[in-house]
Amino acid sequence: MTTQTDSPHVTSTATKSKSKTITCGACGCDLELDHPGIQCLQGHHYCTECSTHIVRLVFSEPENYIPLRCLECHIELISSVFERQLTPDQVEIYDCLMLRLAFAQNFLDEDERLDDCPFCTNAVIRNVNASYIFYCDHPECGKVSCLICRKACPKFEDDYATDELIAEMEKHFICAALADDKRELDRYVELGQKVPCPNCGLAGMKDGACTHMTCPKCSQLWCYFCGKKVEDCDRARDSNNGIFDHNHNWERNPKRCPMYLTQIHEVNDRWPEDEFECLAIFHRNRSLRLLREAFEKLGEERIKQVDAHFNTITTCGFTFEEILEEDLTLIKHPDNDQTTL
Repeated sequence: MTTQTDSPHVTSTATKSKSKTITCGACGCDLELDHPGIQCLQGHHYCTECSTHIVRLVFSEPENYIPLRCLECHIELISSVFERQLTPDQVEIYDCLMLRLAFAQNFLDEDERLDDCPFCTNAVIRNVNASYIFYCDHPECGKVSCLICRKACPKFEDDYATDELIAEMEKHFICAALADDKRELDRYVELGQKVPCPNCGLAGMKDGACTHMTCPKCSQLWCYFCGKKVEDCDRARDSNNGIFDHNHNWERNPKRCPMYLTQIHEVNDRWPEDEFECLAIFHRNRSLRLLREAFEKLGEERIKQVDAHFNTITTCGFTFEEILEEDLTLIKHPDNDQTTL
């Protein structure tokens, strides 16, 4: 199966011997043998556009994608192959990112954290309980910032401060008070648009193919629809077809999942026949479910405080009414209209 170019799973490449071209493992376009995109020692290739998406993927979750590996065969990439995809601005960020990860993974004690300035490349090791107000000591920066909202804080040059400066600083004290709840709510919002591997937690979004997923990090086989490992999926008895047995009789068995999202239209006309429209419905439902879980965990009043300060719910595309009241039945099976997966 394939996935979108910004998700963690891509297809293998195919060589076209007649024209002496190769195929991009993500979008399927033909490539010349000396193309400038990413390529690994096992012969997997990605065009420059898809390589740009892979760069974005690495930057979004560096802790999961560094050391750099081919997304298909997992062999470690030659650093220069990846680095030549970077813009000059990205090179500086990448170098700092690699340094920070090296520190975070190898040099930080349990009571330490690595804080970085939102406005320059400066990073400092601090105690885990240090203030979220960051005073950058880089000679070309020197800004004061809030590590929660990542915005600049007012600088008090003397003992006198105006009411406006005090009010602005108090907003950042609220940031600190709501920091843990914000992180938790942000996590729920983010997970609504991708599904994590049930074995290692690496998350991504499938493409328009089947619901069978193979994790590029740990090689776990799992179902995108229910999010379970193949070992934990409900499967047809006395069968040896692996995850395919999880799709057997899914129309009648709510513990089973369809192999393709477009199949759901056969039993539920609420679902469209287009694969990507189905994917949008699936992730909308998933997002609402997770946000409803967040409301149950944090409480409506606390979430309203986070939203009032950070606009987390306001900007995520859902209303409070949709999150708390919408019918989130994913599949209504013919034998039981109230059955959910």
